[in-house]
Amino acid sequence: MFDAERQRLLGSCIWSPGEGHLGYFETWTDDSAGAAGSVAGNCRTGFLDDDEVEQWLHQQGRFSPLVKPGQAKPTMRIRLLMCERLGWLPVGFAMSRSSFLAVETAFRLPTETLPNLVTINGKQYSNLRFRTDHDNRLESIVLTAKLPQMFQLGNLGLAMSHDLETGTTVAFLHGWNMFSDRDAVTNEPIVPHAESLHGMMQSASTLWAHPLFLPTVLLREHLSRAEAFQSHLEPQVMGIERDLGVARSGRLVNSKSDAYAQRMIQDDQERFQITARLNTTATDVVNMLGVLEWDLHYFRFLGRVNGDLAALHGRRISPAADAELRSLVDYLECEALSIVSFVGTMKSRLDLQLNVVRNPLTPHPPSSVGNGKLRDEWLTRNALQLYNYIAQAESNLSRQIATNAGLDSTAMKTLAVVTMVFLPPTFIAVSFPSPFPVQLLCLKVTSGGAPQTLFSMSMFDWQGFSSAAAAGDTGRTVVPEFWIYWAVSVPLTLAIVVGWRVWWHSQKGYYENKYLSVKPSEVPGSRRRMGDGA
Repeated sequence: MFDAERQRLLGSCIWSPGEGHLGYFETWTDDSAGAAGSVAGNCRTGFLDDDEVEQWLHQQGRFSPLVKPGQAKPTMRIRLLMCERLGWLPVGFAMSRSSFLAVETAFRLPTETLPNLVTINGKQYSNLRFRTDHDNRLESIVLTAKLPQMFQLGNLGLAMSHDLETGTTVAFLHGWNMFSDRDAVTNEPIVPHAESLHGMMQSASTLWAHPLFLPTVLLREHLSRAEAFQSHLEPQVMGIERDLGVARSGRLVNSKSDAYAQRMIQDDQERFQITARLNTTATDVVNMLGVLEWDLHYFRFLGRVNGDLAALHGRRISPAADAELRSLVDYLECEALSIVSFVGTMKSRLDLQLNVVRNPLTPHPPSSVGNGKLRDEWLTRNALQLYNYIAQAESNLSRQIATNAGLDSTAMKTLAVVTMVFLPPTFIAVSFPSPFPVQLLCLKVTSGGAPQTLFSMSMFDWQGFSSAAAAGDTGRTVVPEFWIYWAVSVPLTLAIVVGWRVWWHSQKGYYENKYLSVKPSEVPGSRRRMGDGA
């Protein structure tokens, strides 16, 4: 069934053999030296070239079993071939296509191996194989496991076959950072998977012959990366809480708020930066919860497979080794549940901070989280956050426009009032520069024929005699007729101001009735059907 997809992937995947990207790990036991012998002397690891894969598969040349003088040929327990994953999509293998096909044949891997290795989501699969002779005994178990894709926790895929007669496990492991000491995405220093896997496998020599040892080691490596990433996320969450300054609990109980939330409302750049930090951290937390949810399913998968083996082949598995493996799996499950609980708490804390960013004035309580709805909830939250971010930005812009419009309106009103107050007296008192006579205002044309206003005409003798002046001298004085200027200017000014106010109120009422008031008949659902009572 999977052969068509396998053939397609064989043609689409990138096969690029390179030096230092293929490695192996082998363990064995000497029957003459007891159950496990010397752990250090019973392990072998190293790199190999692509053209040496065939020799390694058949234990030829420099890969022949190490036989000590006077001892029988050792029993191989684990033969693991590790391959670096190259690139993102299409999936790349640091080996040739012919070498991969040789591994499939020698390890008797199923046709679904390649489709499982290139998948993005997590998958696990097992198959029991029985002998075809008359006794129909259980012969081997085939298992494939692909971790959910999250580069911080590892992107490993395992395909293995365990011979229940000999207790030998042959496996192929593929993933990022298998041998590279730099993260494939961030280029930060990292411990290669091969190094940490070697340490774990060497320290558990009593489990080498157990069929589920390698799947358990894969899970242990995954949870180790999860613990490290959890320790990386905690300071980020606390940093966000410290910067926003609205949550002062735990180690932040004595911290002082720097009013960052208030500045965030007014500053688009700061709001964008804190939103980006919150969004990035929350995305990592949600993705991590989804991956850990797969781990919990994987525990149940291991328990089911181990139960099937115990029922069908329990007599060939060491009770002590099986009890030790069960204890290890139980411990790892408790560890996974602890990480899930801690990361879930971080998610709730981020929900509180996201509410501050969405609406700092009216925060809402965080919504409850269900394990089966993490993805849907995250998509909904992203949509709401984007909507609220745009609404905040538009509201901030509208507030600025309204403020500027109010200032402009105040300035224009001030200029209008000042003009209305001073224009009538100025019009009456100042001469017109026009060369044309103003017959209505001018009673006499003087000063070379230039038109003058009423109060600048010679009918008013502004040159009066001063009591303090010497005899025969004239001085400037205010004549008794000066009251006529005020008698004309003040009523004219008052008439203009009152007329403007009357016009303003009439126009204001007109626009309020036209644009701001809503008639009952215009409200949806307010229209009454014919025949309804009043």
